[in-house]
Amino acid sequence: VAFINPSAIVTMAYRGKGFYKERLPLRALASFPSWDKMAFAVAKELKLKSVFEIGERKIPLRISTRPSGIYNTTYYTVTEILALYGLSFAKIKSWGGSVQETPRPTSPERLDGIKTGKINAIFDEGLHNWLDDALDHGFEILPIEPRIVKQLSALGYQASVIPPAKFRQLKENVNTIDFSGWPLITHRGLSSDLAYAICQAIDLRQNVIPVDDEGPLDMKKLCRGTEAAPLGIPLHPGAKRYYEEKG
Repeated sequence: VAFINPSAIVTMAYRGKGFYKERLPLRALASFPSWDKMAFAVAKELKLKSVFEIGERKIPLRISTRPSGIYNTTYYTVTEILALYGLSFAKIKSWGGSVQETPRPTSPERLDGIKTGKINAIFDEGLHNWLDDALDHGFEILPIEPRIVKQLSALGYQASVIPPAKFRQLKENVNTIDFSGWPLITHRGLSSDLAYAICQAIDLRQNVIPVDDEGPLDMKKLCRGTEAAPLGIPLHPGAKRYYEEKG
């Protein structure tokens, strides 16, 4: 049994796309809510309208992103998107740019960089932790173009938007991809009785399982697929039986 973020990576593994060279026989036990999107934020003073312009103008960005060198789903997603735009961190560095790798969206060096201007681009998720600060300090979000989103959707990502209702400085939706959900997954060969028992255990302890931005845990959402908790792959038969019995 494994706990993975985001749901899109599980869908990718199930399809055998992107990072995964073959289909993995996965099934879902539940998907826990964690609303999130991917954002490519840049300083307004750069006067960028598209990620494409970074390469066209060979801009030496000072970027903050997540760590490389490990199988990190955030870093992987960022580099995949950059590649579709004909970009890479190596290219940006070759133009005189720099890349700050932070272990968390709230790392002090990032928050300091936003306030002091040491960084002028942030490519990351975990938006509730840094995006309002960035927008307050003169950043804006570049949309991901529809044809790039279409290519990402073929891998397992879902088209989405960053909405103004979530962030005080935004005036309109910004096109991007979803980075939500913490699916609890297993192999399709797991005993149905054990899969059933895992869901029962979650249900019995739901009042002590914290959920950051969704309020109390709602078992009905864990099995249906919601914006904050996409399911992405089929439920395990034992899990499905438990949810159906409980209505």
